[in-house]
Amino acid sequence: MAQDLLNRFEKKGLSCPFIASKTGGVVVASSAESIKNEIAQMTTVIFETIGAVGDIDIDKIEILTDTKSLVLALDQENLMGSLFEQTEGVIIDDIWSSLKELKEQSAGVAVAEEKEVKEVKEVKEKKVEEKKPEEKPKVQIDASILDNMKDTMKDYLGDFTERIFKNQLKAQRIKAEELYDDDARRLVFALGKAAGMIIGPSKGRDMTNKLLEILK
Repeated sequence: MAQDLLNRFEKKGLSCPFIASKTGGVVVASSAESIKNEIAQMTTVIFETIGAVGDIDIDKIEILTDTKSLVLALDQENLMGSLFEQTEGVIIDDIWSSLKELKEQSAGVAVAEEKEVKEVKEVKEKKVEEKKPEEKPKVQIDASILDNMKDTMKDYLGDFTERIFKNQLKAQRIKAEELYDDDARRLVFALGKAAGMIIGPSKGRDMTNKLLEILK
């Protein structure tokens, strides 16, 4: 598991290591479970900020202060990071070396976990299919409703709106030209969750309710 990998790197000296994906998933070392939500919020903002900047390749970020500091190694879909105290014994080059090694090893872990998740999902889908009642027909809705949703999101997310919207359309595998009512509702809750990472859960819920009103 990814957390086991992070725990091993922490024991080797990498302070508070974590892995985050662009789709919102975050794994932290066991010792950092208490701040997992803060790390998730921070990494979401970083991904969205990089997306808002445009087509610029950014593979490293250093934020160094007199107290807490942060270094991040990024690729197109994930980032690996470390939070640490600034002390005389801290050597930034050693942290980068550890993150590079973590990045290489986490690729294999990610593939293994993806395969395991897929197998579990297939078993669950098979069981559901066996008990599946007669499905209600899907109701297709006008794609213009997506523009109305984005207009509402701008009141909450401003410049982050377009990037978050595109990310969640992709993550939920929704095609604008083939939009159904169930898809739209699923998208609304995904958008609300992503927004909550940036503007806070209360405002995220408020935005979700406003978007659901559009679907009525």
